[in-house]
Amino acid sequence: MQVPFFTTKHQDARYGATLRQAMNAVVESGSFILGPQVKAFEERLAAYCGVKHAIGVANGSDALFLAVQAAHLPEGSEVLTTPYTFFASAACIVRNGLTPVFVDVNPNTYHMDVSSLEKKITKKTKAILPIDLFSHTANNTALKSFADAHGLAFIEDSAEAFGMKWNGHHAGSTALAGVLSFFPTKTLGCFGDGGAILTNNDAVAQECRIARVHGAAKKYYHTLVGINSRLDELQAAVLNVKLEHVDAEIAERAAIVAKYKEGLSGLPQAVLPSVPSEASPVWYVFAPVFENRNALASALQEKGIGTSVYWPKPLHLQECFANLGHRAGDFPVSERLCEGTLALPIYVGMGDSEIAYVCESVRSFYK
Repeated sequence: MQVPFFTTKHQDARYGATLRQAMNAVVESGSFILGPQVKAFEERLAAYCGVKHAIGVANGSDALFLAVQAAHLPEGSEVLTTPYTFFASAACIVRNGLTPVFVDVNPNTYHMDVSSLEKKITKKTKAILPIDLFSHTANNTALKSFADAHGLAFIEDSAEAFGMKWNGHHAGSTALAGVLSFFPTKTLGCFGDGGAILTNNDAVAQECRIARVHGAAKKYYHTLVGINSRLDELQAAVLNVKLEHVDAEIAERAAIVAKYKEGLSGLPQAVLPSVPSEASPVWYVFAPVFENRNALASALQEKGIGTSVYWPKPLHLQECFANLGHRAGDFPVSERLCEGTLALPIYVGMGDSEIAYVCESVRSFYK
């Protein structure tokens, strides 16, 4: 049996005709840049996430860069973040002339360890940038309280977290700015790159709208040095269609994970993900921690099962951050997760036989 790590073929079978109709309508309209599809999607996205503003940009990385830029932190300021995340989380800090200060993650949630924050703060600390990973957000209640108590800007990397909630609040909705990515594998994914900035702050929203078009509030009149980063009209058309189906697909993902947990329960070589009671999860990724992870991944590949490692090397050990002076052992939880997590296939339309085959193959490996 072949079980890909991710596929959109079932979505295409279900509502591909509607997607093509929406894309054809954009082609026929001749409006391709910041047109009616983008405007409609921004309004619908803001309403879904419970925020005043959603600003569509070209990708999640640009969304992070612009969100940090809009915080107006002094050059050289320190920003608290974690080393267990995708590269863009720290890159957006460096690209803004700031310094990332890493905080290890909680071994149970994989998120920023709130108890470690106090010892990381200095006079240069001006912001905190936690990351929402895999199935639920970070502890945004505690993180926002910490940020407010210390006068820090709170920027949320919610790129993976569409639909997730903490204490009833959508990911990205309680921060100065939160971001989303619409990379094709995401819970709400387009047919290429796409991203958005979420905020309730009118000034941040206005600046990000200007910054995404080279800093021009009026064409050819530039009030700041921005970048060229606009959500594509064709991608917005795709997202408008997929947004109609996303709640049902979120429920479908939850059902898949329930079957995974049943099929892998009691396996001593696996630590299955847990979800805090405050969180309303969305299973973008299902990534247990496995013993002998790399050998397991190879064995599953031989059986036609796709997997993904999130992530093989923590950020503090990446060559480009060598100037920060970290070494192996500095953030042991993040390092252990990089050595052990393996994301198993999860996608809309995944059948019971495919889930069972994956579970049986994992169990067979450890036998």
